[in-house]
Amino acid sequence: MLRPTLTTKILAAIGVTVAIVIAIYTYFVHRVQSEWWRERTQAQNVITSTMVHEYLAGVMLSDRHQEVLHFLQELRNKNEIWRGRVIDIHDNIVFSTTTQEMKRATLPTPAELFKEKRIVHGIRVEDGQRLAVAMSPILNHASCARCHDAKQELLGATVLERSLEPAVSTVARNRNLLLLYGAIILVIVGVVVWLLIVRLIAQPVNNVLTGMERVRAGDLAVRVPAQSRDEIGRLTEGFNTMVESLQTATRELRDSHEKQMQQASKLASIGELASGIAHEIRNPLAGIGAAVEVLADNRGTDREIVEEIQRQIHRLNTTLRELLDFSRPREPEIVHCDLCDLVKPMLAFIRPDAQKQHVAIVEDCPADVPSICADPAQIQQVILNLLINAIQAMPQGGTLTLHAEADEEVLRLCIRDTGAGITKENMLRVFTPFFTTKHRGTGLGLAIARTIMEKHGGAIRLESEPGHGTTAVIECLVCKPEACHAQKQSVGR
Repeated sequence: MLRPTLTTKILAAIGVTVAIVIAIYTYFVHRVQSEWWRERTQAQNVITSTMVHEYLAGVMLSDRHQEVLHFLQELRNKNEIWRGRVIDIHDNIVFSTTTQEMKRATLPTPAELFKEKRIVHGIRVEDGQRLAVAMSPILNHASCARCHDAKQELLGATVLERSLEPAVSTVARNRNLLLLYGAIILVIVGVVVWLLIVRLIAQPVNNVLTGMERVRAGDLAVRVPAQSRDEIGRLTEGFNTMVESLQTATRELRDSHEKQMQQASKLASIGELASGIAHEIRNPLAGIGAAVEVLADNRGTDREIVEEIQRQIHRLNTTLRELLDFSRPREPEIVHCDLCDLVKPMLAFIRPDAQKQHVAIVEDCPADVPSICADPAQIQQVILNLLINAIQAMPQGGTLTLHAEADEEVLRLCIRDTGAGITKENMLRVFTPFFTTKHRGTGLGLAIARTIMEKHGGAIRLESEPGHGTTAVIECLVCKPEACHAQKQSVGR
């Protein structure tokens, strides 16, 4: 099935509109002309009736009665009348252009003809033909007394009939001419509009569509020349601007992708290197730790030095563990667990550090929150990392707030601090491996946390403004038997 084009639709709409306008115009012109010709014919008939009435007065006074019929016949021959009659006061036909009617028939007349003594005219139909009729009463004058009774006010009337067929034919001919002219105008308008549409609309739109096809095929260098400054021209300029923006965005995306691939390659190399270094360091570090334990049991050893060595060994072990977790993350073991139960041990772990830095802890973890499908140890690792970051963000004291809320699908844990916040530039890099603003730290905590949450089908995000603290939000899937089973299968793959 052929799809109508924009040009076809516009031409059809304009054609229908012009045709309707021409039809309405022709209708009113035909109506006005019909009325005008009808009134004109009646007026001519009344004028002729007046002329016949005056002629009759002359010939009757001159006793030339035989000329009346001859005069009526001449009027008929000249198409001034279709039929003429003279009747007496009793409606008897005295003279008629139809001779068989003379003194043999009567003609009914309207009452107002003789009562009101005025000319009566109208339209009547005879044998399918429309006739304009004018009846003029013949008054009795003093000069008529020698032939007529002086007491009679009226002697009779003249009845003239004029056919309306010539007027109808003229109106019909004019109507046909109007329709013909309308058809010619319709064709001319259609051709002109078609040329304008093709030049001003169809061609520019087709150029834009062709450009869109080339863009869809991958050619972002295409540009469509703007041929005007109207709406179509602005559409073309908008298309060119859009393609330029798309080309710029594609180029930036390609550059970003290349940088990410390079960064991923570097991180993979660093991960392999870190894994090897961690394994090489852990064995001698374990020996150093054992030696320190022996020194700690020796009463002559300085206790503070030993404790400092143990703290540094613990720090090195933590760093090595983070490097190993980042380079070779293990797959989570999904089970049913209560998020609030996972939070409490982590709060107990960081509470001494919080008290040292005068940080108040506010816990809002309702007992009726739903269970989640997760690996408890890995989720606790994420929570602990966020709690430590929050404590470290408030060296001058503050408030640490934990709040849990859930809907049908997701359980959210919000960890909010009142620290200095994070700048917009750093917010873009906080999850990047090895990025940190601390004097001590590997910059792997948040990167590992995001990896863990992604493996759980959840998410982690930070919301922060400089000077207004930071809120860390982790989202875990609410535990449903079928969801937990599906999550275990996806993790296993």
